Amino acid sequence: MVLVGVPDGWDYLTIRERFGQSTLASSGMERASIDMSWARHLYYDLLTYPGVDTVSRLVQRNCATIFMLHRFRHVERGIDGFEVEHLRKGLEFLRKRKYDLRSLASVMETMMQGGPPLQGSVVFTIDDGYVDQAEVAAKVFAEYDCPVTTFLATGFVDGKLWFWWDKIEFIFASTRRHAIRVPMADRVIDYRWESVADRNCAQADFTAKCKLVSDFDKHRAIDSLAAEGEVLVPDAPPEKFSPMTWEQARGCEQMGMTFGPHTVTHPILSRTTDAQANDEITESWKRVREELNSPVSVFCYPNGGWEDFGTRETDILKKSGLIGAVVGEPGFADPSLLARESAGPYKVRRFGFPETLPRLIQYVSGIERLKQKVRREC
Repeated sequence: MVLVGVPDGWDYLTIRERFGQSTLASSGMERASIDMSWARHLYYDLLTYPGVDTVSRLVQRNCATIFMLHRFRHVERGIDGFEVEHLRKGLEFLRKRKYDLRSLASVMETMMQGGPPLQGSVVFTIDDGYVDQAEVAAKVFAEYDCPVTTFLATGFVDGKLWFWWDKIEFIFASTRRHAIRVPMADRVIDYRWESVADRNCAQADFTAKCKLVSDFDKHRAIDSLAAEGEVLVPDAPPEKFSPMTWEQARGCEQMGMTFGPHTVTHPILSRTTDAQANDEITESWKRVREELNSPVSVFCYPNGGWEDFGTRETDILKKSGLIGAVVGEPGFADPSLLARESAGPYKVRRFGFPETLPRLIQYVSGIERLKQKVRREC
């Protein structure tokens, strides 16, 4: 058990004195729990000391750590995303400790051609193609001379659509109703809320359910949601949901950012028809090559879970000339895993970029990989 919300400097006796022994016992707040929490904080603090990761980094010599990011905080546009200062601190640490910050294309080439060990290389990727990724993220990565690959949903960047989950957020935020009944596929879903928190839960539940139905049924359900909520959804997304432009993308290329395909409309590919899956992949790759100077021949699956794609998709990727693909499942980029099956290069794992420096160190230093090895052997 980990204690949440215990102020710094409070020891076991302070907590017992403030709340009483009975409260501690009934809530499970025992000395062992408090000691465990402090031990964890101590462990994370120790990770930041120079030299602590020297030995563990040997575990990383045959693999790379690929991170994924999405939205970035952009005050001027009202975008609430990842804090740029967290990113800066992480990049500063990696540069100071002389980690090998490599491009995704370089790491993929090394893994597939059996080149020299990856030596714990660190790779950064960004998904979707939002405007904040061009106006905020590109500058930070350029500041630290760090390669980064952004995967673009090309219909979004073309200005032909806005993302379906953003539409859902817009509808729930805009409706004046407190109850909505929405048909979805073969059922009807009822939502009622009295508070913003309840409404946000309804929004999250509806979004999750949309990932489990066909792409056609998903869009039809979103249209019904708008109608039931009495919300007019504009053709173009509001500013905080807007895409970068191709011109901005080309400007980002000048700063060192590279780009890859991420479908046209960002559907869950396993929920699409054969024809749509083929078009989503091939047309996205075509548009990226048409608009940009040095596109990366690596694909990124929307949502990126194991259930979100299959053999059909990997076959299309191969035929399209794409050499690999990244998923959203946590794990390291390990050449030995790629060699186990023909579709291995199309199942390269990534970690979400952590918000704390100790967590970042745990991933890149080899400590997380060492923990995984111990768990498997146990």
